Amino acid sequence: MTRVKKYDGITHYLKSNNGSQVTLTFTQFDELLFPRSGLPQTARQDLDWWANDYRHPEKGAYGWLNANYEVVQVNLDKEYVVFNKLVKSSWLI
Repeated sequence: MTRVKKYDGITHYLKSNNGSQVTLTFTQFDELLFPRSGLPQTARQDLDWWANDYRHPEKGAYGWLNANYEVVQVNLDKEYVVFNKLVKSSWLI
């Protein structure tokens, strides 16, 4: 049995969306991805939570990085996040 990690919902959502750019509001995070707990309070207040950094598993980065997305914009006041799909260039083989 595979253990479900806290941010697997982000990975699954982004992989199934498959757009080159995905914008999610904090409300969408609460309703779609964290229906029981809501988006962590630190994510609502601290830009560092949204850093594209695998080294801090308590933050959500591996959720979007595992889906091959990166955060390109965060607006804490308007409560939204923009993800861009990471593109692997074919000439870098």
